[in-house]
Amino acid sequence: MTMKGVARKVPRAFERYREIIPDFEEFMEALGSPFPAYIRVNTLKIRIDPFRLLMGEQGYDLKPVEGMEEAFLLDGVGAPGSTLEYFLGYYHVQGLTSMLPSKILDPRPGEVVLDLCAAPGGKATHLAQLMKNRGLVVANDVTIDRISVLRSHIDRLGTTSLLVCRYQGHNFPTRTKFDRVLVDPPCSAEGTYRLGPQRPLTEDAGMIRTLSGLQRKLLQRALEVLKPGGTLVYSTCTYAPEENEAVVNEVIADGRAEILPVRVSFRHLPGLTCWGGENFHPELTRAVRIYPHQMNSWGFFIAYLRKSR
Repeated sequence: MTMKGVARKVPRAFERYREIIPDFEEFMEALGSPFPAYIRVNTLKIRIDPFRLLMGEQGYDLKPVEGMEEAFLLDGVGAPGSTLEYFLGYYHVQGLTSMLPSKILDPRPGEVVLDLCAAPGGKATHLAQLMKNRGLVVANDVTIDRISVLRSHIDRLGTTSLLVCRYQGHNFPTRTKFDRVLVDPPCSAEGTYRLGPQRPLTEDAGMIRTLSGLQRKLLQRALEVLKPGGTLVYSTCTYAPEENEAVVNEVIADGRAEILPVRVSFRHLPGLTCWGGENFHPELTRAVRIYPHQMNSWGFFIAYLRKSR
């Protein structure tokens, strides 16, 4: 197969998705293209219209994203994280699909929200922005280096409603109950595989089992600290059903949570109801799968849940 005029072998990890990804050759071609530079306007520091005016005066080419008013495509800037406006905290560099989990969770001012695996902080700071810095976002992570990056983004963006803590996510204390929880767990990150020579982690069956086991524990603890009737978003940047539908299926099938419809204005596909001989709950079609040839960003899986009890 030839992509952009360069022959490229399909990694085994992606070949196994040929039957579930429509226009598979277009999907593989998208993996050979660079990531576009999307940015999120930080409305805690500047309103959207003044930001557009300011960036235009500085000569930056901004393209709005239909369906997400705070998102823009920033063209012609080799290092979007090195501008004065970035260091002033006027915007955050973030994959477009990475902005969706926070938007779907839809936190409200005054609520208490948990981001269980928060670093490096794009989603946590977005949650605080959506809440207008009113309420509390608990941003948890376990890795010191990643927490350092998280704290630098918090300071730069002026997110004063964030509390940082360091727990193993699956052992997060249960004494506090949250209105909403975001779970974006460690995953095989296939959705970020573009132009890279690295070997996809899902070519290793043992790695898939390790990751899916951790993800199940994280989702279980997230439900334990969520108030009854509270909502939760589970998201990953991977295509592996073992890390997506199979993980969510457990809590749907045993009645711990119900899956809610996800409404996004971008092109996407529904979640799977079977994989590898295993059948999943039929309502998993309410989850969404996003592929880079349909939406020019990272590949993503998102499920929106409500705790039943």
